[in-house]
Amino acid sequence: MVYEHIILGGSEDVPVIEINRPEIGNAFTPDMGDELTHILRHLISDDAVRAIILTGSGAHFCERSHPDYLVSKLRGKDGKRFGDQEFFNEFFVELSRCTTPLIAAINGHATGIGCAIALPFDIRIAASTSTFDFDFARRALVPALGATHIMQRLIGSAKTAELLFCNAVIDASEALSLGLVNHVVPRHQVMAKALEIAEQIKKSPPAAIAAMKRSLAFAAHSSLGAAIANERRENEALRETTVAIMETLDIDQENKSRSGRDLH
Repeated sequence: MVYEHIILGGSEDVPVIEINRPEIGNAFTPDMGDELTHILRHLISDDAVRAIILTGSGAHFCERSHPDYLVSKLRGKDGKRFGDQEFFNEFFVELSRCTTPLIAAINGHATGIGCAIALPFDIRIAASTSTFDFDFARRALVPALGATHIMQRLIGSAKTAELLFCNAVIDASEALSLGLVNHVVPRHQVMAKALEIAEQIKKSPPAAIAAMKRSLAFAAHSSLGAAIANERRENEALRETTVAIMETLDIDQENKSRSGRDLH
């Protein structure tokens, strides 16, 4: 696929996807959704990829859906009506089940679906100048991409209702206090922070991170007892990796101890 709405950069193990329609505030279109589906599906199936970063170009992360696709008969290249694309339906369930860490580097304003796109990501970093505009109800829309589900898990049902009923606009500091984002940094440091977190993730074995993601997803919809049983299953499956890592750590610790004794 030739990408017209996104740019793929970064490195082989930490690719960076940049939404690249700054002239229209990175407004979402069906074709953009198709491109994001294609590249994300490719990257989450690649064992060499340790983390994926999504960001936007210019002053916006992602604006609301482009109005031409909502109020006219304009359709995407696939000929489907807005909202019928795979991106809006099966794919975000698929994305939520992937075992690759997902990092949203929210470099600027997020409006409507732009807010929803970031929610399934495991870690969200926002520029201090970012705003989050939940402009759905005023336009007679219900949030897509599972936002009604994820927001209630993150910030509770009452606050979710308030943000959505009132078409709320919040700044980055409020998003941080609510738990919608993990970190707020100056705009020019957003990507650096995302890459720093990716490097921290890379210090752990891929199998362990994958097991952690599966365990978190399982526990979110399970009882305490079921979560404990699942943790035991995951640890059992990791046993060989755990033994190898612990042996390496023991050797490293012994080498450090010897080095300390040699200095004395």
